[in-house]
Amino acid sequence: MGKFTNKRKKELLKNKYILTFSKDHIIYTEEFRKKVVLELSLGKNILQIFTESGFNVNEIGLSSIKANKYNWLKEFKIENINGARVVTRIKGAYPVLKDDGKIQYITVTNGKLVKEYTNEEISLLSKNKYVEYVDKNRITFTREFKILFMEEYKKGKVSFMIFSENGLDPILVDKRRIKAWTRRWKKQYEKDPTFSNIITVRTLTKEEKEKKLNDIKKLKKRINQLEMENEFLKKVSALRKG
Repeated sequence: MGKFTNKRKKELLKNKYILTFSKDHIIYTEEFRKKVVLELSLGKNILQIFTESGFNVNEIGLSSIKANKYNWLKEFKIENINGARVVTRIKGAYPVLKDDGKIQYITVTNGKLVKEYTNEEISLLSKNKYVEYVDKNRITFTREFKILFMEEYKKGKVSFMIFSENGLDPILVDKRRIKAWTRRWKKQYEKDPTFSNIITVRTLTKEEKEKKLNDIKKLKKRINQLEMENEFLKKVSALRKG
């Protein structure tokens, strides 16, 4: 694959199956990846699929197209659901174009999304008044937000909209997690509408555990030092009395 000029990139971006560029590497949409896998299963040739989708296969390069085919066939599976062939991602990562133009990759393992917050995302989320705690693996919200969420949800608002209206981008937070929280908060709300009896137990991160262990080691060392000093002072005091 040769280098694309900026003018050519702008032209190529008109193709709905191109999300963006990473230098001279085309980032295809998740929709196109699934389309390729589905049409391959129906007997179409990979070059035919690319051509029919508006791509110049010579411009992109045969080796690049074959590499994508190889990777995508491993990352997706095809299921027959109610008589229809459905393509589902089972592993790997798919790209999402953020509002600032940057690409965020959402990882999937064993058919489930695995979302880890970056340092930048953690910093951004922690500034929201409704976020109680956030690290790379988890996020918890204030009791105030849970009550607000359920009040709006009961009025018929979609969960993603509630998050968005309160400064929490659903894609950034992770839509899969929002769905899980919605189910959990609905059950909790039925038992305790004020969420006052909900106790959140947070597992320490690896970094926090290491810090605690280091603190304990330092404390033990200091205790040993003080005990030695105390024994020394006792001996000195005994010698003086003698």
